Amino acid sequence: MARVPFDVARAQVAAVARLVPPGRLVSYGDIGALLELSPRAVGRAMATHEPAPGEPEVPWWRVTNAAGDLPPHLRDEAFARYRDEGTPIRASGTGAAIRTHRADLPAWADAAQDLLGPLPGANA
Repeated sequence: MARVPFDVARAQVAAVARLVPPGRLVSYGDIGALLELSPRAVGRAMATHEPAPGEPEVPWWRVTNAAGDLPPHLRDEAFARYRDEGTPIRASGTGAAIRTHRADLPAWADAAQDLLGPLPGANA
């Protein structure tokens, strides 16, 4: 499959991240598998996304590494949002309980395709 330009990939990453329900999580790898991007590319897209005026915020705290961790500089704000959404924080204090609070990936992929059209990794 041909690679999409980074600005298109960034917009797709933001769109699918917005589909993660409150209290649920996905990993950079989950988004990457759906869009056929590396987890690093997903992280870069998340870090560099600037919402357009009137565009909803990207719920970045719902996208973590595979263990449910976030970088230290993001944890305080993310943990406050987790408490608001009822997302458990792991005992290690480094992230959220992604094993028990991962989004329903097939339903999320279906919603992503409803929004964006056919996606390369949706039926993998």
